[in-house]
Amino acid sequence: MRIHGVLFDMNGLFRHWRNTGARTSERTAGLPEGTIDRYAYQHPSYRLARVGVLTDQQWAEDVTKRLTTDYGPHIRPALAPWREDRGEAAPDMIALLARIREQVPVGVLSNSIDALHDDLKHHGITFDDVMPSADLGVDKPSPHAYRLAAERMGITPDLLAYFDDEPTFVRAAAVVGLHAHLFTHAADVRERLRTAGLTTLKERTERGRRP
Repeated sequence: MRIHGVLFDMNGLFRHWRNTGARTSERTAGLPEGTIDRYAYQHPSYRLARVGVLTDQQWAEDVTKRLTTDYGPHIRPALAPWREDRGEAAPDMIALLARIREQVPVGVLSNSIDALHDDLKHHGITFDDVMPSADLGVDKPSPHAYRLAAERMGITPDLLAYFDDEPTFVRAAAVVGLHAHLFTHAADVRERLRTAGLTTLKERTERGRRP
């Protein structure tokens, strides 16, 4: 059966985090390495932002307030590189995304705060449906997240392919009924989608190899 759409995770596929901004901020502020990760992403406030209770700005201000309370107000300016870091785009997956969208709708389902919309514009990445968990009010691996994503795309789960680099999320998507695959690299995605009936990917690849 040919799939009618594709749903992707975001981070690890189309964007890679090197934490260069956080490391720069920590060095500038004289903070121990890993401090920002602990205050920002390991704190309960991040979960609240991830399901839309807090906006990106509200969450960032909460992180900043706790950091300046514990380490002093002088570190506030040093946090700018952390906030400005939007990760690094993955050109091979972005190029493949454009090819897939010529044939079927493509959505992104990410455990992300509402800043995902601006981040995609920053990197020049275009999906047909953008669904950060902050918009849905629920995050993966809840089955509700996958069902809501399929509903927003107007495609039943059994006709939707899904790729994620987190095994737990892949298993959860499969239980819901999606054609779920563990992401490894762009070439594997292309091959799996060719097998699923997106034959144009195969035809263009072969033409591209001709001298």
